[in-house]
Amino acid sequence: MFSGKKLLLLIAFFCFFRSIYCQTDTVNFFAEDVSGKTEIFGFVRGGFYSGLDKDDDNKPYISSAFSDLALKINTENNLNFRAFADLRFRYGVEFQEPANSINIREGYARIYGKRWDLTAGQQIIKWGKADFTNPVSRLSPRNYIVRSPDREDMDMGNLLADIKVHPSDIFSIEAALIPFYSSSVLIIGPIPVPEYVTINGISSLITDKEMFSYGLKSDLHLRDLDAIVSWFDGYDPMPGAELTNFSIDMSGEIPAPLMELTFRPYKTRVLGFAIESSVSSFGIRGEAAWSDPSLSYLEYEYVPLPEIAWVAGGDYATGNWRFSVEYNGKSILDYIPAEVEPVIGAEPDFAAHIRLFADPGLDPAGYVRQQVSAFNRLYNYQLERYYHSAGMRIEADLLYGKLAPSINAMYNFTSRDFILLPEIKIKPSDRLSIVAGFEYYRGIDGSLYELVDDFMNSFYAAIRIDF
Repeated sequence: MFSGKKLLLLIAFFCFFRSIYCQTDTVNFFAEDVSGKTEIFGFVRGGFYSGLDKDDDNKPYISSAFSDLALKINTENNLNFRAFADLRFRYGVEFQEPANSINIREGYARIYGKRWDLTAGQQIIKWGKADFTNPVSRLSPRNYIVRSPDREDMDMGNLLADIKVHPSDIFSIEAALIPFYSSSVLIIGPIPVPEYVTINGISSLITDKEMFSYGLKSDLHLRDLDAIVSWFDGYDPMPGAELTNFSIDMSGEIPAPLMELTFRPYKTRVLGFAIESSVSSFGIRGEAAWSDPSLSYLEYEYVPLPEIAWVAGGDYATGNWRFSVEYNGKSILDYIPAEVEPVIGAEPDFAAHIRLFADPGLDPAGYVRQQVSAFNRLYNYQLERYYHSAGMRIEADLLYGKLAPSINAMYNFTSRDFILLPEIKIKPSDRLSIVAGFEYYRGIDGSLYELVDDFMNSFYAAIRIDF
């Protein structure tokens, strides 16, 4: 929670660096005359999200409102070091719950050698070339329910050390070391769950010494082609749900199940490959990844099945318009059909459960564990053997950059989940922008988007002033 003491620290922090910025832009090291600079910039933003209350005749209501301050500091000497920090302060309400926080989105130091550079701190690293989905990238978590008109705000930093060696202009090798675990914020967070279900999320860093992860990547930069090969061995930012407690309450007239679900990280290996090229006004991208969890999904319900995912896409620019399309597919390895319905996502049939649990040969906890496994497969799109989806983006830059309409859409042909994101941005001046848009999620009964459309479908508007 945010407090007055933290606000005073934030003001002092800002004033200190602002005074440095105003006084000098030159840094000397060991009597060397090294030209450098320190910049302080950022933005202030205010906005809201509005939805329809299905429990009250679809009356509109404000589900989220926010006031954001982003303070960014960049300092470098143009020779052998750079430091960058992105401090975010938010005061407001998200999904009708208070959301007051200060966090360091990024904060890292980087030193350069002749053919290498080393970075340490909180950093966002995204590997891969795809636009809509990115199966190769596993280094940084994401916040899938962040209330922000800027889609990049979904990206979260991770504490890590990253070293890059580039022996030539066309080839480089990179290694990222992640000593602790930071979880993504799942899209199911605001789902209202039944009273008999308790969900324990991951709200902070897990500092267990066993949670070490690492990634390796090699880049090839040719005249008309960029290619990468990557390897990740560690804990996936997307955790799974584990059944950690189950009992049946016999005190009432009807026996009632009581269950506790806890999100648990799982270790996996991911081999990735990606390419990007361009021909005239056309851009071409491709990506593929094989992922293989260390534990078996047959024994641990929070662990997904191994899979191969692939992406093919491209973009075309003409005049003030840009068009992007992308196809995504995946094949679930070692596939077996789920034998039960997900524990969340299907309407519970208590009469059927009573008859089922009355069977002396049934293991109730084992049955519920299968339901939790089915829910994880629903969330990870692994209920079917194959999945196919496609995405499209159309955007324009009109009136000399003062008007920027766009529309994003993505449809999963297998699960039939659909998302539509139309938006319009107006820039009356260089540092002032006004944005309005709509997030529309739709899914069939029992699909992932059918679970979240009540709270994710919303109109939003925001005003942002940069400084």
